[in-house]
Amino acid sequence: MTPPSLSPNPLLGTIKIASKGDIYAWIYEAIIEHRLMPGTKLSEEKVAELFSVSRTQVRGVLQQLAVEQLVTLVPHRGAFVTTPTAEEARDVLEARRTLEPAIVRRLVQRISAGQAPEAVKMLRATLKREQKAHRTGDRRMAVRLSGEFHVQLAQLSGSAIMARMIRELTPLTCLAILAFDVSTQVACPNDEHERLVDAIEAGLADECAQLMLHHLAHIEKSLNLDA
Repeated sequence: MTPPSLSPNPLLGTIKIASKGDIYAWIYEAIIEHRLMPGTKLSEEKVAELFSVSRTQVRGVLQQLAVEQLVTLVPHRGAFVTTPTAEEARDVLEARRTLEPAIVRRLVQRISAGQAPEAVKMLRATLKREQKAHRTGDRRMAVRLSGEFHVQLAQLSGSAIMARMIRELTPLTCLAILAFDVSTQVACPNDEHERLVDAIEAGLADECAQLMLHHLAHIEKSLNLDA
C-alpha cells in the first residue's frame, strides 16, 4: 500500500536532483519516525516520481536497504518495508543488549579520561529536545530523538564500528515495535534516558550498564512477541 504521508523531507525542497543518499535518508527517517509502517509497499515508480530521479536510482537505494534488512524485496511484487518476525525482533534486542552496556561503559571511561568533555552536555541537549517533544505531543519527533539518543551514545563512545551497528539496529527496533503493536512511550520512556545520563555524568560505569540492560529489557517486555 502507499504510505499516507509519502512526501519528501522539507530539507530536500532546495535540491534540484535528489541523490541516492537523499532517498536513503528519507526512507530511513520515515521508518525511525513511524511514518512508514511494516509491510508498506515502496513503489519504484512513485518514489522515482517523488524525487524526480530514475527508477534505476531508486532500485539501487532499495537494494541497499534490503541488505540492511529494512526493506524486503519480493520477486515479481516489488519492495516492502520489512515486517520482522518475533525471532528477528528478539535477535535485534539481544544484539543491542550485547553492544549498548559496553558502549556506556566505554563512554564513562572516555569522559573520565578527558576524551569526551562535551559528552554529557550534548546528551542533555538531546534529552531536553526529546522531553519537549513528549510534552508538546510531537510523537514523531519524540520517536526520532529517542533513536538519536542511542546513536549519539555510540558515537560519543568513540567507536565508529559500534556507532554504525547501533545506527543499523535502531530502525530495526522501530520496525519491531511497530510490528508488535507497542506504544513508543511505553517501550522507550524518556525518564529512563534521563537516569542513564545522570549515571554517566556521575561516572558510574557499572550502574550505567545495568540501567541500559533494564532499559532494553523494558522494551522487549513491552513487545507482544508471543502472540
